This record gives sequence, C-alpha cells and structure tokens, in this order.
Amino acid sequence: MSARAWVDDRVPTDLLHLDVAGAGRVSRQVVEAEVAHLRREAEEGAYVAEAAAELGDGREALAAQAGLRGDDLFLTESAAAAFAQLLDAWPLPPGARVGTLPGQFGGHARLLADRARRLGWVLVDLPVDALGRVLDVPAGLDLVTLPHVPSHRGVEQPVRRVLGAGVPVLLDVAQSLGQVEVPEGAAAYVGTSRKWLCGPRGVGFGVVDPAWQPRLAEPVTLRHAEEQGMARYDSSEAHVAGRAGLAVAARTWSPALLPVLQAAAQAARVVLEGAGGWRVVEPLEEPTGITTLAHDAADPAAVRDALLAERVLVGLVPAHRAAELAGPLLRVSTAAWVTPPDLERVAEALARCTPR
Repeated sequence: MSARAWVDDRVPTDLLHLDVAGAGRVSRQVVEAEVAHLRREAEEGAYVAEAAAELGDGREALAAQAGLRGDDLFLTESAAAAFAQLLDAWPLPPGARVGTLPGQFGGHARLLADRARRLGWVLVDLPVDALGRVLDVPAGLDLVTLPHVPSHRGVEQPVRRVLGAGVPVLLDVAQSLGQVEVPEGAAAYVGTSRKWLCGPRGVGFGVVDPAWQPRLAEPVTLRHAEEQGMARYDSSEAHVAGRAGLAVAARTWSPALLPVLQAAAQAARVVLEGAGGWRVVEPLEEPTGITTLAHDAADPAAVRDALLAERVLVGLVPAHRAAELAGPLLRVSTAAWVTPPDLERVAEALARCTPR
C-alpha cells in the first residue's frame, strides 16, 4: 500500500491528531475487521469466532518486521505483558547481570527492579550520552534490555552497536515498530498494536529468535498443550477482535511510510522550536516521529488540556516515565497524515495556549 492510500484509509476526524506515540488513528479496514469479528462472536459464540479468526498472515507480517516468522510470535494484551512474560521465562540464574538504561520505560524499569529483588539479578546501567543514547556495553552481561526508541524522547538507540557486543538483547520496539526500521538480530522483541502500526488498543506481542526459544521456561498455562511454536505463550483470555484488527494493521502497513513520517518530524522540529517559548529536545536530524518540548515555566499538562480544547491532540510525558527525566514534557508525534499547515496550526495554538 502506498503512503497516500494508507493515510486516506484512516478513520476521518476533525481532531488534529499528533499523539500517535500514545495511540494512532486506526483505519477503516481495521475497524471493519474488529466489527466483523464481534458480530461473529455475537452470532456463533466467542470460541467459535476465535477458532475461525484468520490471524496467520498478520502474525507473519508482524514478525517479518523483525526478520522472523509468524511461528516465532506470541500475542498478549500489551508490550508490558509480553515483557513480563519474557523476563519470567528467560534463563537467568541468581546473580545474572542485566544491562538496562536510565531511559528505560518506567513500567519496564519497575518490572526489572522487582525481578532483580526477587530473583537476585544485578541491574547494570549502561553508559549513555546527554540524550540517553547508549555509548558502550560493558563486559560480563547476561542480557541487555532497552527501548529502541523511548516514549519520552524521540531519539533512536544505536541498537546495531549494542547487538555487536555479543550479548543477547531483549528489545522494546513499542515506540519504533512502524516508524523506523527495526534491526534484525535481537534475541527477542516486545511491542504493541496501538502506536505507529495504528492497530487497536489492548493488543501486544513478543517475538523470539528460534535459537532462544528452547531455552525459555514453559508457560504455566494450558496453552502449551494446545499450541505449537511461540503461540503457546499467547494469553488465552484475549481481546480477539483487537487481534483481528492488528492482523489487518500489520498487513497494510508499508515501508513507504517511513520517509514521509521522518520528513514530517524534521519539519515539526523546525516549526515548533520557540513556539510559545517551548524548546525542542531532539536534534533536527533524528529519524523518529517523536518531538518532545520543554518549557522553563509553563505546566505541560495545562497546556496539553488547552490544546485539546482547540481540537489539537498532543501527548504528555510525566516525569515518572523514565528515571532520567527532570520534569514533564509535551510530546508531539507526527505520523504520515500530518501536513505543513497542520504544523503551523500547532505552533500558533502553542503560542496562544502557553501563559506568558
């Protein structure tokens, strides 16, 4: 599908949507797939409908973005659920050293701290630069886990450099899959439907390299007796209509979107710098669609609400999102549907909505 066709298939709205990093705009095809599944559930029962759901092509399309196959993928309710499941299944003994970041997503950081406390792991902060990008991978680590693109800052981590250190990597692609190319070669990936893929909320996934699958602890559910491959790790009580929608979103996503999205992001950083006294955190040349804005005096939450009253949707990054944050930020995420006039409208609204 071309970038224009993908954009034109979005469900229309009068809202200027600049928060795809929170949840993207789903397409007409995604909505139709969800509704069709729900109708079948109503007519034939939820389990009959689930058995008839055609998810195989969607699994293949999703896993292929990490260079793997549909049999290597499992479905959950969220990236956080997939992350927790892989941490519990990973072969890490007491004393294992796990590399992480000050910019780790707050929910994942809490999971890591909990597992370290209960299981005796040692968490090791990787050295980073001023923007939180990894500088080096210390020797002696048993696992490295990091976000490819963090949700609180639109910078891409140098994942290929991390992979070159020879340590297995559990890569969080929740904020990268669908907006930047995902490097192959990680031991495992976790991600979500609702962001840059523009699938439904309430669906996440994990993908595991076949070399690592035999080493994982078996899931403590009955799924392992019913399913083959990584599908035995699927959560059993699931929002199956959402999975049907994700399958459509994964199949219709196109790499032709990437340059369009990146051009929009770079234009946004130029237009928004200084608007209402806000400063752009990211370098202009960063390839991600996330632009965060800092202000010396304004309350980001109040400004976000004022913008929404003007039918402009941006995101809010609370200070607890990552340990490296000093305070809350505004987050503007520019998908392929964002146009230059849209960006001018945002800049003008920021100037009006920010107290002087």
